Amino acid sequence: MYTFTSKLEKTEYDKFIENYPMASFMQEYNWANIKDNWGHIHCGLYKDKKLVGVCLVLIKRMFKNIKLFYIPRGYLIDFTNFEDLKEMTMNIKKLAKQNKAYVVKIDPNFCISDNSFKNVEVEHNYSKDYEIKNKNLIKLGYKNLGINKEMTKSFQPQYNIFAPICDSNSKILTSNEVLKTYGRIKSYIGNYHEKRGISFEITDDINKLDDFVKLLKETEKKQNINLRNKEYFLKIMKNFKNRAYLVFGKIDLNKYLEFLNLSETNGEEITKVKELIDKNGKFMIISTALILLPKNKKGIRTSEYLYAGNSLELTNLHASVGLVFEIIKFSIENNCEYCNLGGVDGNLKDHLTTFKQRFNGRIMEFAGEYDLPISGIYYPVKLLYPILIKTYKLIKRKSNNKKTD
Repeated sequence: MYTFTSKLEKTEYDKFIENYPMASFMQEYNWANIKDNWGHIHCGLYKDKKLVGVCLVLIKRMFKNIKLFYIPRGYLIDFTNFEDLKEMTMNIKKLAKQNKAYVVKIDPNFCISDNSFKNVEVEHNYSKDYEIKNKNLIKLGYKNLGINKEMTKSFQPQYNIFAPICDSNSKILTSNEVLKTYGRIKSYIGNYHEKRGISFEITDDINKLDDFVKLLKETEKKQNINLRNKEYFLKIMKNFKNRAYLVFGKIDLNKYLEFLNLSETNGEEITKVKELIDKNGKFMIISTALILLPKNKKGIRTSEYLYAGNSLELTNLHASVGLVFEIIKFSIENNCEYCNLGGVDGNLKDHLTTFKQRFNGRIMEFAGEYDLPISGIYYPVKLLYPILIKTYKLIKRKSNNKKTD
């Protein structure tokens, strides 16, 4: 016998996630506090009084009284269990009708395929039973929107690059074992940075957010993009306490100057370093990132490399390579099987792919978005959807810029 609630308590919700394999942070209870410009509902499905599925529904008013139900990287349920999925779908559909939503949009946390750039055999944790999961969703009336190779054309990038830190049996490797799987980038890890005065720090000190945001602004300027503001990152640090960390790559400029004086180098680099010492003092942060450890304690654990920034100075020192490896080591220490290095374009020719694949990268093609139509206006709105999503992202970007100013 099934029962359903749209007011699931946080304690019970969190306990379910701790025992759910491959739970995305975007389905955590507190993610609603980060997406506070959306409405939200926390749902739970019981079978014989046992909780078998949960989801965070985000609600966006599109125009007038027409709303969108969006369940990012959800549901958290056994997609291979047709009856459980059917019951969850029926109740979510009913809830959507009550809230005048024209569609329920999900992009579940499983993959069509996961492949190595090196064409070696991999453990298909994220793509396991994809055919069954997809068939069940289609049978229940969900419409798969197909492949989106451009990151900007869907809510979540369909292609992500994961750094695997486990073997084919999902046994977590040591940092030395992981390092052996790398190619030329090994030469930019460890001793290379130590000799040049570069060290790394991982901290959950929110007082260091200013240093993080400052470097992100340099990245925005270089790549002509708009990321988030300090307020947004502060919400993440507070809502994911003891799991959200800032990572910094810092250089001792005096030590680097000593290294340059002892090596055969041109005078331009020495002059530049002396100028940086006059401007910044002895120490300077040249690389940074925000990472998130997973909440689930069972199943497959994946850390998330969410945002990153690099100084426009001293880019020849490959600090970002060392920074990512520090994140991977930290993920190993916290019993993770993977580190998600984030989204890339599906053509796999962009600069992000070139950088991320160097960490023995695994290209993960997620199942993508599924729409569950609710009202008769679904198809007219679907035709306008690309325009609506583009307009929404433009409004969001302008809003972020105003908050930053």
